[in-house]
Formats: sequence, C-alpha cells, structure tokens
Amino acid sequence: MLHTNVRAQYYPNCIAHYLHNAEEVNSNSTAASTDEIDITDPLADSSACKRDIAQLKKLQTNTIRVYAIDPKKDHEDCMTQLADAGIYVVADLSEPGMSINRDDPGWTVELYARYTSVVDEMMKYDNTLGFFAGNEVSNQPNNTVASAFVKAAVRDTKAYIKSKNYREIGVGYATNDDADIRENMANYFDCGDSDSAIDFWGYNIYSWCGDSSFTESGFDVQTKNFEKYNVPVFFAEYGCNTPRPRKFTEVKALYGKDMTGVWSGGIVYMYFEEENEFGKFTVFPTYDASNNCQVLLPSRTARLRPTRTLTTCPSKSPRPLPSASRCLSTTLATLLPPRAPRLHLASGKPSLTPSLLSPTPIFARA
Repeated sequence: MLHTNVRAQYYPNCIAHYLHNAEEVNSNSTAASTDEIDITDPLADSSACKRDIAQLKKLQTNTIRVYAIDPKKDHEDCMTQLADAGIYVVADLSEPGMSINRDDPGWTVELYARYTSVVDEMMKYDNTLGFFAGNEVSNQPNNTVASAFVKAAVRDTKAYIKSKNYREIGVGYATNDDADIRENMANYFDCGDSDSAIDFWGYNIYSWCGDSSFTESGFDVQTKNFEKYNVPVFFAEYGCNTPRPRKFTEVKALYGKDMTGVWSGGIVYMYFEEENEFGKFTVFPTYDASNNCQVLLPSRTARLRPTRTLTTCPSKSPRPLPSASRCLSTTLATLLPPRAPRLHLASGKPSLTPSLLSPTPIFARA
C-alpha cells in the first residue's frame, strides 16, 4: 500500500472495519466519555481472532482496519496470529468518546495521551502498517474547521513517533466523499511542511453499486483528481450494499490498469454484519454465515495481478511537497493548534485549542 520510502509494492486487499461484536459507532461520536459506549477490542480476544482469521484467509485478506483498541489490553496473541496469516493492521488512534468531535473540536491533553498510547501499543508489532488520526471528522462545509485539529493530531503523532525512535510508519487520514469539500480536504491535509502533512490519504467511497462502471461510478474522475497527489492514496472504505447480495464488481477496476497507477488498493467495508447491512459475516450469538463475501470476493481478486511503475525513491528526502498555493488559504496551514508541549488552561481544563483559527469553515464553497 505505502510505497514512498520502500522498494516494493503493497496493495491492501479486502476486509475492513473490524469491529468485533460491537455496535457500529462513528469515531467522532459526541459521547462525553467511553463509558457511554460499549466497545469490544477486536485484537484482545484470542479465540475470536482465531475464528475470524480463518475466514479472513479464505477471503485472501492481507490488511484489516481496526477502528478502536484498548491500549491497556494485551494484543500479542491476536497480532501474532495475524502476522502468521500474512495480515497487516491499520489502526485508528481515536475511539468513540475520545476523539476530535466535528461539532466541538479540540486537541486536548487527554486526546494526545489516548493517541500516543495506541501508538506505543501497536508499535510493538511488525505487522502494524499505519495509523489513522481521524475518520470523516469534517464531513460537510460547515464543520471543516475541525480539520485543523486533526492535522495537529497528525503533526504531534508523527513527532511522537520520531521522538520515541520507532521505525518509520505512516500517519494518515480517512475522508468522506462529499463533493463540496473533498478536493479541498485532500489538498489541505497534504499541503505545508512534511512534519504536519499526512503520510497517506484514505478515501471512503461508495459510489460504485451493482454493475456500475469506471465512468458511471465517478471512479474515473477521482482517479484523475489524485494522479499527481503527493502521498499514497487508497480506498479506506469502499463497497455499496445495494443491490444485495453485493457483487463487488468494482474490485476488478480498483486493481486494474485504469486505477493501479494512482490508487494503492482498498479496504472493503465491512467485516461483521450489523444494522447498516454492510457486513460480510454474522456472529449472533455464534458464527453464522458469510453473506456472499466468501464466494464473490476471492473470485474477484484471485486473478488480479496489479502492476505499477514506481517512481525512483529519493535517497535522503521525500518527494517535493505541493506549493503553498495548493492550500485553500496560504496561512491556515501554519495556524494549527499549538504543539503538544505548549499547553494552556481554559476554564480549568488543559487544552490545545487554537486561539488564531477563524471560526468560519476552512473550505468554503466556491
């Protein structure tokens, strides 16, 4: 998937949203605390991992995305099982109730502690592939100011990883497919200095339904939009659940000649079947059925051999960052919330809330 500083290609294939036996919740929940939401850590249950990895292997999975873990729990057994199966993990740093809230954004000491604790836990394992600092935090024009806080989280998480002398690993963001903000969002997170910019861009897209096509779905437009993007880009969520059963006809396009020159694969939404009817498997009260994923996904991916002409890797520095003109505002990229050590008290609460940010949306409509 990520190929900016390595010599090999890697394309994430198949399963995502590995929320084991948990209510599906958005990581930008407005819940005041995690006590209000029951989250089951998918990587802390060895027996469940053994059961699920057997299915993931049948689906030819090489990557899963985990939305929330408890960094205080032991993940060694599950992570070892996944590694033995050749499966990597992309982990979100937040959890519902402990995340950047799009309606009341902030980058606090508590959030910083949460994010870095996940980093500390997951960096123990060689098959940790990367981290998401946010998922669809800004999802429409009137809440894009929240993205400044997410970008601050990217900056401080990257600085923390470097300060701990961990191996190189990417910190990225997953965005929604809102036509009003998607282009500016992508440019904003990629612009500015490399210490604050994302290392990869995840795109959550659901426009290909049934027997759609490269052009009808708009995949051609997005491929064109990202053909000169500065960092690796991939589908962090994809798949349409109408009609059912899902046909997964988009897989051939995603790993075909029209897209592999730009996209680094994708992660299907989602593993467990829940009320939204996007899942592949049902576990209630015990393992049940495959909802057609077990048959169709391998048949779509088995014959795929994506190819890509890699650009020459630089010897000392990353590829040039985009010019300041690519930012919607030439000043917003520098007006991020203060770095983690620069704290101040607001109403008795440690906060990293910026004092210079405009209350107006970062990405106004043209």
